[in-house]
Amino acid sequence: MLPATKGIFDRLSRRGRLMSKRACDRSGHVVRTGRFLFRTPTAWEYAAAVACGSDPAAQRWLGWQRDSIVARGARADALRVVPGTGPDWVSPDPQSIDLVMIDIEAGRCVGLVSVHTGEDGGPETGGYLAPDYRGRGIGRTLFATGLVLAHDHLGLPRVRAGAEVGNVASARSLQAAGLARVAGPPTYRLPDGRVTEAWWFEHAVPRVTRCAGPQATWFPATSAL
Repeated sequence: MLPATKGIFDRLSRRGRLMSKRACDRSGHVVRTGRFLFRTPTAWEYAAAVACGSDPAAQRWLGWQRDSIVARGARADALRVVPGTGPDWVSPDPQSIDLVMIDIEAGRCVGLVSVHTGEDGGPETGGYLAPDYRGRGIGRTLFATGLVLAHDHLGLPRVRAGAEVGNVASARSLQAAGLARVAGPPTYRLPDGRVTEAWWFEHAVPRVTRCAGPQATWFPATSAL
């Protein structure tokens, strides 16, 4: 096999393996639900996922730091990333397990969901969708996968989520996924420093499991009982 041909074959084979992967291993997590595939992203997929939440409408609620936002001129290119391509990726946040959301039928990255450390030090889930996937009831699937990740993959019996007061779409999606409104701190500090009023939600299960994927070992032991 010629070197150039071998390189193409290797890339296609790797992409095929990533897209057909059905079980978690030490390299990452995978969750399949209907037309969507959630898994630990490659570096290019992560860039596409970040682009999904970089528009002004999303940033009204997400409030990322400026250097975390994909500039408008680069978003279209990032969103064209082909799922399953790109080098391995190392999370910029050592206290977050992130999964890219892939629309298998459309062949594109359309969002991200994570389980990460909340302001109180406990497990929190959150996520976002690409602009053209919002307002279609898909947020329920996004947040439900966050719960699956927390309970069935990371062994966490309780997970919380926050939404800014007024973000009705996010609140409805969280509740549709099974989270219930609970009491919590009246405000929440966004990454860009803004302090907003907050609604809080929580989901708990009596039994949990851990998969073979990377674990959230930074949480206090009580979070994983």
